[in-house]
Amino acid sequence: MISSDTLALVTSPVGDQAFRILLLSIGLLLLCVFGFVGASVLLRVKNNRIARQWARLEARWDPVMLDVLSGAAPVDALEALVPREDSGRFVEYLMRYARRIRGAERVLITGLAGPHLYMVSGDLANGNVERRARAAQMLGELGPIRYRSELLGALEDPAPVVVMIAAKALSREYRAGDAPLLIESMSRLSLLTSRLLVAMLHQLGPQSAWAFRQTLADPTQPAKVLAGFNDQTAADIAAAVVDQTDDLDLRVAALQVIERVGTADHLPLARRLIKDAEPAVRGSAVKVLGTHGDEGDIPLLVDALEDPVSWVAIHAAEGLRRGGRAVLEAVAEVRRRRSSVVAREMLFQEDQ
Repeated sequence: MISSDTLALVTSPVGDQAFRILLLSIGLLLLCVFGFVGASVLLRVKNNRIARQWARLEARWDPVMLDVLSGAAPVDALEALVPREDSGRFVEYLMRYARRIRGAERVLITGLAGPHLYMVSGDLANGNVERRARAAQMLGELGPIRYRSELLGALEDPAPVVVMIAAKALSREYRAGDAPLLIESMSRLSLLTSRLLVAMLHQLGPQSAWAFRQTLADPTQPAKVLAGFNDQTAADIAAAVVDQTDDLDLRVAALQVIERVGTADHLPLARRLIKDAEPAVRGSAVKVLGTHGDEGDIPLLVDALEDPVSWVAIHAAEGLRRGGRAVLEAVAEVRRRRSSVVAREMLFQEDQ
């Protein structure tokens, strides 16, 4: 039986209000469930409709496309099967082939895409980032020359992914004059894209060496970008940068350049910096000595084995290992402080 207290709570104004709130909450929850189910059904119906559309188009285009690629049918035979309303889908269809073929067939694909790319170029101004990125990708793959101005405009896009795609497409055209534009646009982005920038500048070839040097000499550029340069003349600029800036990352990046492309002329700088107060600078200087140093630098590397920062000592051991095992074995035999431990560890790794 319901107690009198419970009955009084239900029949009271407060209990009645709580009951109405509970019913309302249940109703809202049911509406959300039905809405979710309805949205899922509509999405499934939409996806099925798109899949059927693609199946119909592929069934129409595939046989003729294979004949065109093999030379058994003229290009006009496929073009006649693409009405205006399907131009955008036709470009997406061609993208699937463009990723898999090269040479004359690739040229044929870009030729087929040309008359239909106008349906894609307008998406570069779309408010949806994904559509802008997709448009930049298709224009870059299928029409980089014809839509060069649009791709250059995409370098100013606020979305990093659009900038990356457009810059990569422009770098494939091997125009060294684009290097400043690529640097300016991609230097605003993250470490990942900075590394991508370096790769793209390399792809531009020796003609872009001046842009390498210009960027290296610009202290406003990200240090991680500078670390990727391999232009021989950049080492001299890097040496000047080390002495002209107090920025730790920039100094380390410049020393990394010297490590890769420096010469014996840069050894005095490394010998001086091996005693620098910053461990990162000391470690980079040690690596320069280990790569380009001569026999006279062996005592400096042996002393660096005692560095209080372990990875600086490891760099020193690696440098000594390049010159042969004899010095490391001698240090290991002394068994004094940390240098002998580091030497034995390096010898152990070498024997594995």
